[in-house]
Amino acid sequence: MKKLFILSLICVTLSSCSGLNKDEKIQKSLKTTWNEFYQENFSSIGNVKVYVVTDRKFENGNSEFGCTDRHFGINLDPTLKFGTCLINVPKNHKTGEIETSKDDRKSSNDVFKIVKASTTKESDLIDVIKNSDRTPLVFVHGFNVRYQEAVLRAAQIAYDLKYQGPVILFTWPAGSGDGFFDDALLNKTYPNNLISAKASITPFKNFLLNLKKNNIHINLMVHSMGHQVVLPALQKLGQMDAKNPFINELILNAPDFDAAEFLKIAKMVKSTSKHATLYCSYNDKAMTVSESFNKGKRLGACAFSDDIDSINVSLVDDPTLGLGHSYYSSRPILSDVFQTILGIDAEKRLFIRKSEPNSKEKYYLRP
Repeated sequence: MKKLFILSLICVTLSSCSGLNKDEKIQKSLKTTWNEFYQENFSSIGNVKVYVVTDRKFENGNSEFGCTDRHFGINLDPTLKFGTCLINVPKNHKTGEIETSKDDRKSSNDVFKIVKASTTKESDLIDVIKNSDRTPLVFVHGFNVRYQEAVLRAAQIAYDLKYQGPVILFTWPAGSGDGFFDDALLNKTYPNNLISAKASITPFKNFLLNLKKNNIHINLMVHSMGHQVVLPALQKLGQMDAKNPFINELILNAPDFDAAEFLKIAKMVKSTSKHATLYCSYNDKAMTVSESFNKGKRLGACAFSDDIDSINVSLVDDPTLGLGHSYYSSRPILSDVFQTILGIDAEKRLFIRKSEPNSKEKYYLRP
């Protein structure tokens, strides 16, 4: 009887008598983990809450927080405003897309709709994040993105990732004027947006610093010219404290940022995060235009650094119907981002292969 008891104890401890092979044991363990991870499965709920932090100026004398372009424009006000936008994601939503219509009669099954807007305070946002006990995702958009589009994009990314923590949009004064010619004259819009981005470095840095002081760790996703806001801010924070990273995953998408300058500050930027990933592409026509304007190679066209996982997405980035600059919100990239957020090493993620020696990147994302 004593021998039987000891044998049973060993079986329980080592799971050696369960009749399950190694894969089956892992699957059983993962099922428990997934059930705990997915508190919100997004299978039936179409509303996504986006917490908004912005240094955009109120539009047309407005002083109330809202979620449309009528509330915030393209001008700078360094005083940060805080609020929440509840966004309906349509049932017929296509991954990576933002379905919209100027016709308000369109069904919420087919288009994104703003359900509710409310103002809040920074202290209240901090409390919400702390009480959630999940890692927030901070998203910073890129060039020529007006306010409402930024809000909807944040909701799309959150929904398609089935993101479980709070989603925070930092939206800086990007976008063009209201007229058709203002929108068409990118030669005017680009330098104006660049000025706004650089002016947003300090407000963004101060917001991150407050998160860090409250011992809040985040995932940070950036796109395009948003790197002109984020990377200098992270450099400054790294200079202040290089030993205590507060970013779990730093995700750099198509950075419109000087490649040589980044390589100079890469270690300091990386010191703020536990892990950093760069998605870049040789097919990104926006990078070509930016290189011409800025007289220098851009990080979004790929550059090798020991401090980050650089992933070339040229094989999945199709510029046929556009600039090839918006891949960051697409299914292939979000699938890899999802695995990255879970902490899976690049070599072990789906559809990743190592690049050839002396390449401008470490990995390729296969189509």
